[in-house]
Amino acid sequence: MRCLASLLVGFTLLASSASATVIVGADNGASSTVKVFAGATSAELASFTAYPAASPGGVRVAGGDVNGDGVSDVITGVAGAANGHVKVFDGVSGSELRSFFAYAGGTPDGIFVGAGRINADVAFDIITGVDAGPAPHVKVFDGASGAEIRSFFAYPPTFLGGVRVAGGDVSGDGIDDIVTGAGNGGFGHVKVFDGSTGAEVRSFFAFGPSFSGGVYVAAGDLNGDGRADIVAGADAGAGPQVNVFDGASGLSLGSFFAYAPTFSGGVRVAVGDVNGDGTAEIVTGAGAAGAGHVKVFNGATLTEMGSYLAFGSGYSGGAYVGASRSAVPEPASAMLFTAALLLVRRRKVEQL
Repeated sequence: MRCLASLLVGFTLLASSASATVIVGADNGASSTVKVFAGATSAELASFTAYPAASPGGVRVAGGDVNGDGVSDVITGVAGAANGHVKVFDGVSGSELRSFFAYAGGTPDGIFVGAGRINADVAFDIITGVDAGPAPHVKVFDGASGAEIRSFFAYPPTFLGGVRVAGGDVSGDGIDDIVTGAGNGGFGHVKVFDGSTGAEVRSFFAFGPSFSGGVYVAAGDLNGDGRADIVAGADAGAGPQVNVFDGASGLSLGSFFAYAPTFSGGVRVAVGDVNGDGTAEIVTGAGAAGAGHVKVFNGATLTEMGSYLAFGSGYSGGAYVGASRSAVPEPASAMLFTAALLLVRRRKVEQL
């Protein structure tokens, strides 16, 4: 609790929230600030520093009910640092549930994180992928025990551009699959690996043969057919294009620019039921020099539903985004979060 007390910096109470939360990680080169927003209103619920030392590349984020209590937790991965540090923070209390180093020997530019129910139990498992430098190594860690349950290279070991990760039931068998996106120089290559067997079940290039950059990925059921669809966001160097692909057929469901077409900082993506209507929405975060601009788009129509600056008007960096995910509907837990946070702060005062 002493460590957590030194990390948490703020919380704003909402009476209740039946919809998902949007998770945003800073990408300003000197911070690992994470903020959580009420999905339906964009009201700030929590703000904390995931890692005590400044993180050169910020912090990557994802949402998933790791401890199986029905409330989505916050998963973080350090960016721009060599230690490959993953943490999980409880969605009810904000306390640190898990802290581990995903790759022996570290990762020069940090890691990407995702979540999915890979092993069929209630708890969401943690998916990690290395950033640029090493071979494109993906791992899965059991949400209940923390044990490593999957390890593979998503692309040829000679590819050193990094690998972005997400989880979603693309095959429709009730088990989440692992979705990967090749990093810089990967030509927008997206793959899907079966959650049960690990076999590669889908491979395609999200932005066509003329695109040579990296791709961010997310997964969730946008068209209501019971299968997770795949969302791809173009990395820096191209326009902020988001392409959506049907999980069942692999065919395009639509395409849009999340920000002005002239913005070339890239676009990060997440999927979650942000407005609590039972269908998923697309969350985007503007990349480098994007001023922390977060947007929410209707998953079916791809029309914009909300837009805000996650870190205020004075922030000029990018934003990594995630959305809460749980196996059962989440309770109205804001009061519980507040009570736990007040206890943490009281203990902090007592320790001074």
